[in-house]
Amino acid sequence: MKLSQILYRQHIGFMFKKHWLVQGKKVPIETGVEQVLKARGIPVEDALEFVKEKPEKRERIQIIGPFETPAPLDETHPEYKDRPCYTLKSNNLLLEGLSQAQILTKTVVAENRLPSRIEELAEVSAPKAVHENVKKAILSANIFDCEQKKLPKIKDPERPAYNFPRILGITDKRRNQILTNRLVQIVERCNDTESTLSRLVLNDIQSHTVFDKEDDLIQFQDISNILVTSNKPISYETESDIAFVEIPDLYPIKHTITLPKEHFYDEYSKYPIQPSVSMRHPHTTWLHINSTEVGNIYETPPTPTQIYGRALTHAFTVAAAYAKQLYGEEIKDLPVPIYVNCIQTNGQKFHFGVFELKTLNLDGTEGTKNVWYCKNDMKMYDSSRYFSGLPVLENYNPKVYGYINALYNC
Repeated sequence: MKLSQILYRQHIGFMFKKHWLVQGKKVPIETGVEQVLKARGIPVEDALEFVKEKPEKRERIQIIGPFETPAPLDETHPEYKDRPCYTLKSNNLLLEGLSQAQILTKTVVAENRLPSRIEELAEVSAPKAVHENVKKAILSANIFDCEQKKLPKIKDPERPAYNFPRILGITDKRRNQILTNRLVQIVERCNDTESTLSRLVLNDIQSHTVFDKEDDLIQFQDISNILVTSNKPISYETESDIAFVEIPDLYPIKHTITLPKEHFYDEYSKYPIQPSVSMRHPHTTWLHINSTEVGNIYETPPTPTQIYGRALTHAFTVAAAYAKQLYGEEIKDLPVPIYVNCIQTNGQKFHFGVFELKTLNLDGTEGTKNVWYCKNDMKMYDSSRYFSGLPVLENYNPKVYGYINALYNC
């Protein structure tokens, strides 16, 4: 095969691009014209500044729409107060946990003990079909849900610099939400119609209470992930021979430690349900422990006593807000105690409690005190996972459902 002759031709387009790059990098030559013009008094302006458009000053227009422009957080804000208020929110944990919560709420604790009526109802065994439904609810929350989001990074204390692969799965918020709502649904289906019709189930309800303690203004802002209300207040027959854990002394630590100060707050307590609603009385409040949302200011793993204290302050917030709706903001000693059931869970461990609110006079440690009955660290199961391609639930504990059902029926 005869090879043709190679023609050395320039590509005009390629040559033009290269020539454009070379010419574009040339530096303008100083001709001295600018100095001559300035010497004769003729003003010289930069061509780029001359052709640049000057922006016009625009006036801010108030647009009428679904959202109002937020007020600036300064002294002109309508909720600004000179007196600071120590604030505890739902995602905060107290430094000293249960001991600090006892001092803030003037509460004695009955450890590992609930009112006798709850203990009696918890001993009643549920049918086997009910426990099968509970097991399905656990598997649905931990395995069968279709949510796939990035889970928190895995950390190894012995290898802090090692980056583990990110895992996709069901978040703790989603898992706890599915499990608790399914449990409430199972309990309602297993009870008679009269009990179910006398209850109202609400999700993500906020309660707010403000009180004075030893010349400090303190507010608790808490959210009930599930709030069950009833058409009449609950009450228990309490025993007198209980060995209570008295209010401790944290000196030299002050009771407001790690509580941030705020100048923007509402001076009045708020219970989420209006007095005109017949089923407004608080019955049982459910609280989630989401590790991605709840923590202390030191960013260290929460301790058990901090988790126990969170349940106590949460139940106190709901009870105090309800009491101030009934008797007014200035109420101190209540004529009749107010009881609120509380269930706190991280999806595996459950903490049960009953708060008895007797007084809102929280100064000192003498006189009338509030009472907190609790039973902590009850595991519903050991693990819920896939094993050899099959969903497996290990070591299911039926006693946990017994306490949930007992609190609902009290």
